[in-house]
Formats: sequence, structure tokens, C-alpha cells
Amino acid sequence: EFIDYKADMEMPLPMIYQSGYLTIKGYEEFGNRFLLDFPNNEVKNGFITMIATSYLQPGERITGWIFDVLDAMRAGNIEKLEPLFTSFLSSIPYSMRRKDNEREKERYFHYTFYLIMKLISVYTVYTEKQQSQGRVDCIVETQKYIYIFEFKLDGTAVEAIEQIENKGYAREYILDGRKIFKIGASFSSETGTISDWKIV
Repeated sequence: EFIDYKADMEMPLPMIYQSGYLTIKGYEEFGNRFLLDFPNNEVKNGFITMIATSYLQPGERITGWIFDVLDAMRAGNIEKLEPLFTSFLSSIPYSMRRKDNEREKERYFHYTFYLIMKLISVYTVYTEKQQSQGRVDCIVETQKYIYIFEFKLDGTAVEAIEQIENKGYAREYILDGRKIFKIGASFSSETGTISDWKIV
């Protein structure tokens, strides 16, 4: 966007940056994110009083949800993941998940979660990973943490956790120095989102 010189009301960043109202103050390689700021207070005051109110229009944060998930997983903030996933799934229209049989209902949720994981593929993500005693629904590896997910359709999170334990899904990482989170989640075919969630 920095080198796009078109003055577009929907995409104001190029014009604002190229005109000198914003400057790059930092760069974070993780997520390829730039920190933008005003070069000084005089420019900041001029921007707020003369430009912002007439030029900028509130817009939807397209990538905001993705970065919230990335940040939560990077920090090991596991409690934040449930509301993030729940809200995302709740935003999907019910007509898109309407299936005639139980197998198709379960496949819908697995496929949806797979797409979510692909969106955050800055981490190492395994879906349907085969191990010696079974197949793990999803494993996400970050620099400091390992997340092992097991899902149930119209079941309980406790059942999902029991499967992780009984099948030894974490055994592969027994010598790994990273902290392991085991997450059991239950999808509701009625509400279309997470109905039960447990962390060990």
C-alpha cells in the first residue's frame, strides 16, 4: 500500500503516508507489520483538525481478527481464543452450514476450522495429523507453545480432552521444551459455533 499513489477514500493509507502525515517508526517481521506514527505534534494536530474528520471513514478491520488470534497464540493467552473462535463462527450465516446428515455436519466444522488455521499459517499448523494411536484434529506450533486441538460435534469438551489423553496426542512432544496446551472444543450443529471449551 505504501507505493500505491492513488488517493482512494476506501484505502487512505497511501495518500496519508506519501503526503508526510505519517512516518514509519518501527517494523515487526512477525506478521509483516509496520508501526506508523506522526512525525511530530504539529503534523499530528494539523492532521486531526484538517484531514481526519473529512477524509477518513470508519471501515471494517479485515485482518484485525486474524492478528488477534496470532497475538493470543504467540503470547500463550489461551483464554482469549475461545471468544475469538466463537465470535468468528457465529458470524457465518446458518444457511451455509445446513446439512442433511451428521457426517456432513461434522465435515463442515472441520473444514471451517481448517480454513481458519490456514489464515493464521504464519505458525506451523497440522490438521488431521496422524500419530501412532490416532489422528489429531489440529496441532499448532508457535515459538514457545504447542496447541493440541480435538473437536467434537454436539459432544462435550471433556470427551475431547479424554481423547487427547487416551490417544497420547501430546506424547510426540514429551521432550519438547515448549509449553503444551490441550484444548477440547465442542461444536453445536444448532448454534453453528462453539458450545463447550476446556483447556488442560
